[in-house]
Amino acid sequence: MDVAIRDLKAKLSAYVKRAAAGELITVTDRGRPVATLGPPAGRVDLDDAASQGWLTRASRTGLEPIRGHQTAATVQQLIDEDRAE
Repeated sequence: MDVAIRDLKAKLSAYVKRAAAGELITVTDRGRPVATLGPPAGRVDLDDAASQGWLTRASRTGLEPIRGHQTAATVQQLIDEDRAE
């Protein structure tokens, strides 16, 4: 949901309650997104998120987690190498 700064200031308590319940609120300034108000990290209720429609549950179970790529190079070295090609 989007909310203008003026509306957010006028009804801050109501929007904070909605964010605490798991809703993500985009704060706009003259129609341009400038911030996001939401629940603390790690505290989203997945059942509520799915019922509100902003989360889609996985269609399969037993999927393996994606593992990061291990390298001894720094990020800057990898960027430099990529740009040299």
